[in-house]
Amino acid sequence: MIARDLMNSDFPYVTADADLDYVAKLLAECGLGAVPVVDDDLAPIGIVTRSNLEQAQTLPLPDLGAIPEFLLRNRPKRAFHANGRALREVMTTPAISIPDVAKVPDIARIMESHSLKRIPVVEGHKIIGLVLRKEVLEAMKGGFPALALEAHRRRPLISIPQPADRCAVATAEEFRELAAIHERQLERDRVERRRASIELRDRRIRELASQRLTDAQWREMLEQARRSAAAGRSEQLLIRFPSLLCTDAGRAINAPDPNWPATLRGEPADVFQRWRNELHPRGFRIAAQIIDFPEGLPGDAALFLMWSAARN
Repeated sequence: MIARDLMNSDFPYVTADADLDYVAKLLAECGLGAVPVVDDDLAPIGIVTRSNLEQAQTLPLPDLGAIPEFLLRNRPKRAFHANGRALREVMTTPAISIPDVAKVPDIARIMESHSLKRIPVVEGHKIIGLVLRKEVLEAMKGGFPALALEAHRRRPLISIPQPADRCAVATAEEFRELAAIHERQLERDRVERRRASIELRDRRIRELASQRLTDAQWREMLEQARRSAAAGRSEQLLIRFPSLLCTDAGRAINAPDPNWPATLRGEPADVFQRWRNELHPRGFRIAAQIIDFPEGLPGDAALFLMWSAARN
């Protein structure tokens, strides 16, 4: 059994510039009796215990004489006040720590030789846990069979009560990972929306490619063209359609390439065929044009019927 088997990763720690009153409050809340102090790389550099805070009290106690034991037993402790003192002034340094692979007998020997009740566990130089002396003694006595040890690993050794409106303190690295998870989820959502959009678009294009122009639709197009001529206009939009309906996604129309009619499918192909058979001999002209460019790419195309005199 090694330190990683016994350690608890749910423990409070602070940096050396933490407010001493906050550290005192943290000690009172967690019930552990010690808070490790770490540097910016999360390497332990010291530790603060209740005895450190008691020695830091500067206000003299009044001489009340001997106080009966029964009064001391349940007497509340006086609230701690830093009185301007810094954490660096009261913490115990240097911090004694053990590697995560340290064996239980070695942990017990170190804790005994330094009179420690708890000791930080490090992986490399980074603090990753805290081992309590009572847990080491229990392991030395063989009090952690396999099933109990597994349950012990899952059970937080330290429980810090948090008010409902207070965020549990974590590390900046954990917050960065939360933000990264959020960004990855947003990217997955964007990819999924794009996939669904492409699938919907492709299905719509297949449907349009299979549609045919009816005689009623053709007559309505010609009637709208007649009304436009009566209003003084010289052309009429016959049909608007996605450029993706073209076999080349509208590139020939956009070029323009004189072979663009060969790229038409579905109703636009039928409109062109009806123009060529019925209207072209009567002096009408037809033109194709890309009429919008979403995100700089060809969007919808349109076929226009024209009856003005052709310019030389």
